[in-house]
Amino acid sequence: MKKRLAGTTQIYFQAGSSRETGNLLSKYTIPKNILLVHSSGRWLQPLLEQVIENLNKNGFNKIIRYDAISSNPHCSECDEGIRLARENDARIIIALGAGSYIDAAKYIASRANVDFYAAVPTTAGTASYFNEWSVMTDYNKAKKSIIARAPDIAILDPETLTSLPPHLSFYNGMDCFSHGLEAYFTRSCPPVAAREALQGCRIVVDNLEKVLGNGKDVGLRSKMFEADLLTGRAMMKSGLGILHCISNVISGFYPHYQHGFLCGVLLWETVEYNKAVLPPKRLKKILPLHEQITDIFYHHFTNQPPVIIEKKDLIIKEEDFPDIIHLAVNNVNAATNPRPVTPEIVEYIIRKVFYVD
Repeated sequence: MKKRLAGTTQIYFQAGSSRETGNLLSKYTIPKNILLVHSSGRWLQPLLEQVIENLNKNGFNKIIRYDAISSNPHCSECDEGIRLARENDARIIIALGAGSYIDAAKYIASRANVDFYAAVPTTAGTASYFNEWSVMTDYNKAKKSIIARAPDIAILDPETLTSLPPHLSFYNGMDCFSHGLEAYFTRSCPPVAAREALQGCRIVVDNLEKVLGNGKDVGLRSKMFEADLLTGRAMMKSGLGILHCISNVISGFYPHYQHGFLCGVLLWETVEYNKAVLPPKRLKKILPLHEQITDIFYHHFTNQPPVIIEKKDLIIKEEDFPDIIHLAVNNVNAATNPRPVTPEIVEYIIRKVFYVD
């Protein structure tokens, strides 16, 4: 099994590794009560049963399950998870699901002060399984990036991705690419991060359409995890930018807009605004990949349902506009954008991409 270190997180990367969750956990801790934060989808049930079976086999018999997390996790949902962890003396947290579940579990793990946190991601693109940032929606619908707790271990099993429907695989790929592109654009991007970002973006461009055509191919799914690791590491070293300032905030107000989809629709205007300050040598390397992913994005939504590509389908309410602009300008990712994130440019980009009703 491939072992890598990403930040403070030990990565286990191999097909079938999710079925060894209990075995891996036993390398780090004796059996203790577990809060298992997991997706509620039916598709996850076989994997969930396998993970619990292996945990039981290794002596982890007290497992409290919690699946009341939305696609844009809310602080109130995490508060309930914290209560469950404390009431049941759960000293270990395992997150099994997409980035929203992993982010929620980070928040719960930090506030409940557990001994150990393991993540088993079922999507490749968020990189949430090896950083300490938890993207949460607060009580005022504002989506914020909160420093919480990175997982101690992350178990990357490309087999867990084979049940993902094409549209979610596509959104994850767009999210992954946007991490690499925004990291690559930052002024503080060191050479090693630039190489990682560029390589990760290239893997997405080369493999995303193949994954959409053959989602059961474990080898292709493995490549998407590889891209996620690369662009995620670049993001950790360099930060992000205006695209995530806007996309993170909008999905807090309009949770029906999936984050990866927002990354896709905002990608072109992000590059148009920032490319003037990128060194020509870097620009020459990233622009062809940007053009390719843009073609893939629009081709996908022209030829496959759901078709959400007309500006009239991207509606932002006028009454929400001032709050969205304020929160975007003050988002943590604004600090690392290569050009200033001002109210004027945020308003320009949103009005260019969305219909403000």
